[in-house]
Amino acid sequence: MSPQSRMRRSLPLALCTGVTLAVSSAAFAGARVVPFVLKVYASAPGGRDLLAGRYPTALRQLREHGAGALDPGAVNANRCVADAMTRKWPQARVACDAAVHSAYAPHFQTASWAASSGDSPDRRLAIAYSDRAVIRWFANDRTGARADLAKATAIAPEAGFLARNEAAVRFHTAEVHARGN
Repeated sequence: MSPQSRMRRSLPLALCTGVTLAVSSAAFAGARVVPFVLKVYASAPGGRDLLAGRYPTALRQLREHGAGALDPGAVNANRCVADAMTRKWPQARVACDAAVHSAYAPHFQTASWAASSGDSPDRRLAIAYSDRAVIRWFANDRTGARADLAKATAIAPEAGFLARNEAAVRFHTAEVHARGN
């Protein structure tokens, strides 16, 4: 698959090192940190800037162009990621909740939507649940994070980003236990 065709689909974005390291302890300084993964819709407002790490610019685009977008689910997902990457956790949670709700909306279950997004409706729902799981994890809602990951995995068990997020949960859970928290 060419880089250009991959850019048209939803692309993984590893949670930035600063946020990942914020949950790492000195005991794991020599260990390879397992990052969480968020998904970005490159063709939706803010998508390309999110992929380039320009989070404030992405947030501006989402404010300016997001309301009239044809795909509010992708806009909400991108807003969730942009808010998370700028550590606006309450706003990220609201956007992630909206992305999950949008993925359930009946008008997104149409063939034209699925064809234009590059993802099936089930995969979009799995992406929304996975992104929300990451946000919940960083908000210390471990139970909610695990529940969302379980829902996402039940919907799209073959998705690689889910396997990476499950590995991140295992890593960070072991790290917390090692620190005695």
